[in-house]
Amino acid sequence: MLVVAALALGGALVASGVADSGEENLAHGPHKVPGNVAVAFPLADGVRHVGGDNTSTGGHVVVEGQRLYVGAYGLGLRIFDIADRDSPRLIGTYLPGVRADAVPDAAVFDGRHIATLNGTRRVSSTDLRTDKTEFLDVTDAANPKLLWTFVGAADGEAHNGDIVDVRRTWLASGGAGMNGLRIYDLRPLLGATPAAPANLFRGDPVALWSESPHRRGRPIGPAFTHTHDIEVYVDYPVEQADGSHRPRDIALLAEGGNYTDNNGDTGSILVVDITDPRNPVVLNRWLHSRGAGHHPIRYHHEVQFLDGDRSLMLVTDEDMHNGCGGAGGVTALRVSGDLTEVTAELSEWFIPLGTPAPVCSVHVFSSAGSLVFFGAYNAGLQVVDYSDPRAPKLAAEYIAPGATSWGALVREPYVYVGDMTRGLDVFELDDPELLLKVKLKPKPLKLK
Repeated sequence: MLVVAALALGGALVASGVADSGEENLAHGPHKVPGNVAVAFPLADGVRHVGGDNTSTGGHVVVEGQRLYVGAYGLGLRIFDIADRDSPRLIGTYLPGVRADAVPDAAVFDGRHIATLNGTRRVSSTDLRTDKTEFLDVTDAANPKLLWTFVGAADGEAHNGDIVDVRRTWLASGGAGMNGLRIYDLRPLLGATPAAPANLFRGDPVALWSESPHRRGRPIGPAFTHTHDIEVYVDYPVEQADGSHRPRDIALLAEGGNYTDNNGDTGSILVVDITDPRNPVVLNRWLHSRGAGHHPIRYHHEVQFLDGDRSLMLVTDEDMHNGCGGAGGVTALRVSGDLTEVTAELSEWFIPLGTPAPVCSVHVFSSAGSLVFFGAYNAGLQVVDYSDPRAPKLAAEYIAPGATSWGALVREPYVYVGDMTRGLDVFELDDPELLLKVKLKPKPLKLK
């Protein structure tokens, strides 16, 4: 695991270092644990551990049909069959090694299983470059075939990438400046002779905002830093001037900002209409408010709509340096029906003070109904209830021994957590009230 140690972010990612007691502690409450008292792991409340595979590193998790793709931090990716959803069965690996982060995505096109392995720049001056993205045919999961490789800042740099299945497009994150928003057509990759995905658009998102008809005199804001994450919603019903709704393809883009700035608020969130992928239009740029009642966001990590309320955007802050209780949290935003305005900042939520986690920050997440599932580094799996977005509350959690949880993906009633040190864990909600909250769905907006 020397590669993993070398690629860890500043060596900041550490495990809990406490032995497993073998018993679930269901009464830890707000974690008011005296400093001289040993904590028994796992800490579990409302969630039970049902399985997994702890034989490799873990990371980002993606479900495509009956397959689960798990990034193996520093190494590559692993593929599991989840026909038996609580017992993933390993069916393939692609572990070339020397990979920073190792974030996968996947899709199925005409019966072919296609996966991407994205790479963030950690090493780019030697033959062991990590600023690369590999496109794979994994139809035969046991024998992945490399179709194409992008290398370098222009195309290869991709901390994360979102395959938009029904559009056969791929959006890469990780780029700066003119590489901040990149949209590719995957069809050349799928031909009899694979060719490079075709770039449909490349541009600076802030430059797009400056030219947007939706800016309406609002400030442009500071120069763009880099894209950390992109999340795409196809056929999102955007409200029109006459009150009707029109389906549009919407990308939520998290501009990371300057991670070394402990004062924070150097990034932003951009809402982009990519219905015409060659001519994207920025609908809004949100800059976090400063001042009393607004904890600065050190690093704009990710942004998603809440599954149970698509007018609620959740913005996460990755802060691995300032502990629990007031850093590395989530800001909830109410957005207008036309997505051009944030009408209110409703709340900020943080992993509770006293949680026994040296590295305590939310990271990659997913949602179902009103519940949000966070991979949270040493704080493991954190489940937060947004039934009242003005007062979100911790609903459940599971902190496994040695947890360094990267991301949590819910497929009710199971939650798949990729963990940088533990590999893959599968959890199940065991609280009937929480299961009801998972199933809550909003009334769909009618498209006229």
